[in-house]
Amino acid sequence: MAGAPVKLGSIVSFCIVLYAVYYRKSDIGDERLSPVKDHLLYLESQNKVGVGNRQPNVALGYGACHDLFVNATSLLDYKDLKGSPKHFDEIRNRAEFLRSFSYYFKHGAAAERFMSNSKLFDELIDQALKMTDSRWSIGGNAPLMAKRFFLEGWKVLLAAKMSETLKSYIPNGIQIVGNNNEEEIKDDVHMILEYKADESFGIYKAPRANRYILHNDENNPLLSSLEKFGECLPSFNPNLLVISGLQMMDNYPFKKDDVTDLRAERLELVKKQILSQPITTLAHFEMASYVDLDLLLHLTNKVLPFVDSVGMNEQELDNLCSVLELGRVSVVADSNPRVATALDQMRKIFKIVRQKNVQYSSNRKLTRIHVHTLAYQAILTVKSSAWKRTEAAAAKASLTAHRYVCNNLTIALEKTKLLLDDSFSTTADNNNNSRVFFEPSKPVACWDEVIGNENVDICVAPVLICTEAQLTAGAGDNISAAGLVLQVEK
Repeated sequence: MAGAPVKLGSIVSFCIVLYAVYYRKSDIGDERLSPVKDHLLYLESQNKVGVGNRQPNVALGYGACHDLFVNATSLLDYKDLKGSPKHFDEIRNRAEFLRSFSYYFKHGAAAERFMSNSKLFDELIDQALKMTDSRWSIGGNAPLMAKRFFLEGWKVLLAAKMSETLKSYIPNGIQIVGNNNEEEIKDDVHMILEYKADESFGIYKAPRANRYILHNDENNPLLSSLEKFGECLPSFNPNLLVISGLQMMDNYPFKKDDVTDLRAERLELVKKQILSQPITTLAHFEMASYVDLDLLLHLTNKVLPFVDSVGMNEQELDNLCSVLELGRVSVVADSNPRVATALDQMRKIFKIVRQKNVQYSSNRKLTRIHVHTLAYQAILTVKSSAWKRTEAAAAKASLTAHRYVCNNLTIALEKTKLLLDDSFSTTADNNNNSRVFFEPSKPVACWDEVIGNENVDICVAPVLICTEAQLTAGAGDNISAAGLVLQVEK
């Protein structure tokens, strides 16, 4: 396949190195950009979502919220920071908030944290609303992924309790379930503190554009739309079931006694909901920012063994790998990891979850992993599985990353850069020196491997990085959904 790994020292690798050098940066910019863009667009144009009787159905849970966007460094004052940057599992006061924010800001890492102090949260919302550049939008993994699926031509069922005001952000063609009759809904609010690459907060500088999310949710942690969703699934008959939004349970103060563990009970119902679907309905779990080890362990036992696919960013990849392999949380990771590092972590996750498939006698097996980073998309699929068109899916995800972050359907090369090198190792294993050489005229590199006796395809696509970021929150949801839209065929 194109871009397959080769051993260093071979004549083939020498020739490809010479070919790659031609596309190095010149005085007018990176000459690789134009051929990369052209081929990604070509792959997208040649692969379409089915229409009519072939239009696929997707059902997504759980939850929705009102997102309040604000520029982080305009809202916060570095002079108020007391103490050094530090991670906190939950935020109880202003001092912890500023230390937590600055910790993730200096690493350029995405974060989502629960603030248990409702009074302080309301004060911060009031403060943000006074900023001239603050704005409201719909938030939550499920609604944002739902909108992407709908835009790409899918039929969509969304599980979320939301007010009529919040529903106005959702396209009319999306079916929404979750509200009880005549129930008055108070929408949960998330504050999205955005920052751009190289922005400063006192002595700290952000290595990349990203966001810090703060919430004080009441509805979403309880997965309050779950039962209504379950009632609608049989008649909707989805080709794909997406499980997301479970991070709202992270550090939420659930009532717990010697008899009941409400969080464990709700997650057990999620598991039953997945199991209630026919095996022909593919199930995808969307990872997120988690720091609560008990919750993560629940997910590795009640959700991961029963889904076909999992999607995540580089922070979530490192965290999931750490929890599965070592039983501990990884709070922050490299914001731009080497391809070899990410691929090795994907292989570990694949092997461990496949063992859990057997351990829990699951009728499903993990057959797909999608990791999205600033620099590249990496998708692993099992060859004998139902997932289709992995190369095109990686290209689609890459294009969506640029379009969403730039908030523009047109890809302007002057607002674009590549971080992927001319070649990359396929593993950090010193005993394996295979490399993939980046060909700008055929930029999506795909190859075959055997992992744990399974034949898999791996595709890596470079991201045309938007250098003038307009949106950061929701990028992962749009990218993950875009990676799925071509891989399921009815």
